[in-house]
Amino acid sequence: MFNRSRQVTCPHCSETNFWKGNPGPTDELYCRGCDGFVTLYDDYIRDAIHQEAERVLARFTEASTAEDLAHLKEVLTEPERRLSA
Repeated sequence: MFNRSRQVTCPHCSETNFWKGNPGPTDELYCRGCDGFVTLYDDYIRDAIHQEAERVLARFTEASTAEDLAHLKEVLTEPERRLSA
């Protein structure tokens, strides 16, 4: 589900970095390649949750046209399965 390895790519040099131990919300991550600032742990968690929420929502909102049409045809050919209004 989440990026449990806590790997973060440096925006400056694209080096892979990661959190060790149990960082606090205000702990800063610096790149091991270029020593540039990467992110705060709080921002990293917020971004990870946001990305996961987007992924889950996309999975439920993507239309499956072929399946939807097949279901619609099936319902329309069997009047007893239709909902009464």
